[in-house]
Amino acid sequence: APGQCSDPNPQFEEIHEVIGRYKTLVSMHHDLMQSAQESQEQIERAKARLARYMEEKDNEILQHNNELARLQMRFDRARSDVIIWESRWAHIQNTAAKKTLLLGTIKMATLNLFQIVSKQLKETAQVSMEDTHKQLDMIQQFIQDLSDIWAEVKRKEQQQIRV
Repeated sequence: APGQCSDPNPQFEEIHEVIGRYKTLVSMHHDLMQSAQESQEQIERAKARLARYMEEKDNEILQHNNELARLQMRFDRARSDVIIWESRWAHIQNTAAKKTLLLGTIKMATLNLFQIVSKQLKETAQVSMEDTHKQLDMIQQFIQDLSDIWAEVKRKEQQQIRV
């Protein structure tokens, strides 16, 4: 027919187009499936890496928690030691204060005795008020002299009784 399409068989052109389109769709479907498969494998690898990373970090956290617990125990022991040593230090200070007070009392008593001895001897001894040892030596000498005098008096009384 002279006014019709130049192609004697237009239906075949459409079939070739449909088949071409089908092949293109199949190829695209294959490419998409391959891409989806690769994406799924990447996701699985990423999940595995994430799981390993999470496990490593959990192990690190566990190690840090163990170290923290160990350090906390050391800190608690140190705090306990501090309390013990502070108590000992307070006891030492208290004892030192008592000993200092006792020493002061002894020095005052010694000075008082020394002053009494000095009055009895009616002499002014050149002994420093801080020289407790020298004061004690003089008190001892005074007591020894008195003891010797007393012993002599007793001996003379015994002789008079016999006569």
